[in-house]
Amino acid sequence: MLRQHLAMLLIEVQNGEDADVLRLARSETHRLVGAVLACLRAHVLAPSGSCTTCELPECLLRKEISLALLPVRPVLPNGG
Repeated sequence: MLRQHLAMLLIEVQNGEDADVLRLARSETHRLVGAVLACLRAHVLAPSGSCTTCELPECLLRKEISLALLPVRPVLPNGG
């Protein structure tokens, strides 16, 4: 269900009119942040820094979120 919701939001943001996208962003941002926080609460870090859910030295969820939040680099006109 979450994937479907995110897909719907992405389609609306990419194809919607500016005013509609603004309303959507205002209504959905808090819900998306809440969902991310709920996921992170389930991936508690041990005192050693390892994830108690992933049972790995590095939390896979936290890594994926960090990568997803990296700034988007603009494409230069010359392709470089």
